[in-house]
Amino acid sequence: MTANPETEGPPIVTGGDPDHPTILVFDPDGLAKHGELPATWRPLSEHRRIVWCRVPSDGALTEGAELLADGGLTGPLHVVAGGEAVSPVLRLLDEHPVAVTLLLVKPPPGADGEGEVVVHGDGGPLPLGHPDVVAAVERSLR
Repeated sequence: MTANPETEGPPIVTGGDPDHPTILVFDPDGLAKHGELPATWRPLSEHRRIVWCRVPSDGALTEGAELLADGGLTGPLHVVAGGEAVSPVLRLLDEHPVAVTLLLVKPPPGADGEGEVVVHGDGGPLPLGHPDVVAAVERSLR
């Protein structure tokens, strides 16, 4: 039986100073499996703390929920979710109501009324590590 490469690696990857405002990313593609933020996101970590939840990895959603529940994330808190991760993240935010700015990348139909859509669903899948996604998130944070 072959392991799914998306599930390999840590469930959570972090970068940046914990005292900086936090971007909590819920990645449906399991990027950052080698324990480092995607290269496109590293410049953002100079001014933000980035917590990257690798949704396909066991425990990522649970750990993300714990981070939301314990209040240990420095605000203002921005949550980024994309594709198939949007629905579970919306449920997490319902269960752990905290003040967040929700940024959605290619959300499924019907979910776009829940947050600011920074990348719309035109075209094929777009991973959260894509430079266009990073640029859209940066624009939204200004």
